[in-house]
Amino acid sequence: MRLSTMGITVPDGSFWGPSGVFLRLFGHVPGAVTERFLFGYWPGSGLLQKALQWFLGGPRLVRVHFTAGPIEGSDFDCWTAEQYFILGARYERAVTSALQTLVQREDVVYDVGAHAGFSALVFARLAAEGHVYAFEPSPETFQRLRGNVECNAAAVTPVNAGAWKHEGRLRLTEKGSHSRIIDDAAEVDGPVSDIALLRLDDFAYRDGHRPATFVKIDVEGNAASCLAGARELLRRSRPRVVIEIHHPVEERDCLAILHEHGYHSHRLDAGGYPYHLAAHPATLASPAPAVAGARPSTDLR
Repeated sequence: MRLSTMGITVPDGSFWGPSGVFLRLFGHVPGAVTERFLFGYWPGSGLLQKALQWFLGGPRLVRVHFTAGPIEGSDFDCWTAEQYFILGARYERAVTSALQTLVQREDVVYDVGAHAGFSALVFARLAAEGHVYAFEPSPETFQRLRGNVECNAAAVTPVNAGAWKHEGRLRLTEKGSHSRIIDDAAEVDGPVSDIALLRLDDFAYRDGHRPATFVKIDVEGNAASCLAGARELLRRSRPRVVIEIHHPVEERDCLAILHEHGYHSHRLDAGGYPYHLAAHPATLASPAPAVAGARPSTDLR
């Protein structure tokens, strides 16, 4: 079944009866409308997402084939409730477009918070003469990451660990792309996994892996803890960095570490939280301008 507006195809047998009819109709909805109403910051978006899954027969794991977008030609296993499926080729379109300028063909990329591997596949194409290390701590999601890497024969090394300020183990709330690391005292509803933690400095300079020249961090509000374990990497390798910032405290703490190591920074997208912050060593010219309407993030708040 070809869903041209979404830029994907799904196996004909994946959706049948009313759910198949609905999906064909949904596939004609303009992507901008889907993005605004299902993932916009307004009270009804969650209800619309639940309604969509009801019409599709409930969340299910399906293999899609991308016919457009940054991983055109790739196969990808995802849940129908995930943005990978609902937005298809439009998923994080603005950020992915900026990455085409930020990432170089020879880069060694550390994709921290790789989830199911969409960003890792993007990086594997952009850094075609380099290499990608994809860090994902969730045992369940890691299996999907590894499967998506293997079925596309991508030059990606999956690493089943979280990047943190120290080695050890902590707990991870299993909430799909919104999973996050929590301390032992935290009480949560839902499944929790015990995960391994590593320092990026140890990964590069003790364990003998190639040091990063580009680092992407999306760890649901804990990016400063990741950077705290990468101070030597920032000092020696001077990688360009892109971070998804989720709240003011994360923003403040990340900027403090980046400024400590002589980095300049700017937004890649306008609006509130979350947003993407790009940072580069002060000795380098900024590889990509901030988007219209985005404010610089060079001052601590």
